Amino acid sequence: MAFPASVPLLILLLTFGLLGRPGSATDFVIYSDPPTALLPGQMFHYDLTPQGIPYGPASLVMQPDCNLVLYFHGEKTWATNTSGLGDNCYLTIDSHGEAILQHNIHYPVWRSNVTSVLGSYAFLLQWNGGLGIYGPAIWSSSNAGELSDPEPSNITTDYVYYSYTVLPIGKILEYKNYKLVLRDDCNLVLLDTNTEEIKWQTNTYSPLHDCFTTLDANGELFVKHNRRDILWRSNVTSTSNLYILVLRYDAKLVIYGPQLWTTKPFW
Repeated sequence: MAFPASVPLLILLLTFGLLGRPGSATDFVIYSDPPTALLPGQMFHYDLTPQGIPYGPASLVMQPDCNLVLYFHGEKTWATNTSGLGDNCYLTIDSHGEAILQHNIHYPVWRSNVTSVLGSYAFLLQWNGGLGIYGPAIWSSSNAGELSDPEPSNITTDYVYYSYTVLPIGKILEYKNYKLVLRDDCNLVLLDTNTEEIKWQTNTYSPLHDCFTTLDANGELFVKHNRRDILWRSNVTSTSNLYILVLRYDAKLVIYGPQLWTTKPFW
């Protein structure tokens, strides 16, 4: 029996719970658990040029012809070269960290061909205009997962934090109505900005008001003060490499790494 073109797409949307999420121009990460996907006709977009940083605009487009194409400063820099190999093509990442481009519900046409141990992984459009896969997840916040506001008053792309980054008091990460903030008293707090409810916190305090956060090369997250004294640490480490801390769409903070695959190394 032949299905209308809209039926496979509807099945995809229902399979990944993605009737409108993610894949809009402000999202740039897909996850293996809970699974999300870049669906037919959707795109990721990242642009740091408004902040005075010359990395962007960058876009990853799932084209209708089944070719997944990466653009940087308006020029094509990478593609799967899969034009014409299928219909309703979409990108996922599996529980071994392999990115897979599929068509018509589970027929693969392209793979990243790099795998690792069973776990939770993230695929993203990186700040430098390349693509990257990170995982498995080595740490997550203790709050329960939930759905973000589908129609927030503010949209942001500041929800990924890389190894070697050092951020002072203020906003650390933000996704829709969720915000991770390092307060003036050195407490790292995850808030629902609609209700001001605290979802997770480090319960740290310092009267010095000189604290900062950092994610090191072993995937450990810290809150420090007095230049280097440790107030709080995530207490989970792995091999030395690149890691990311992500404020996910389900309000969970998760550290993924090391970097498993990339189209554009940082150095």
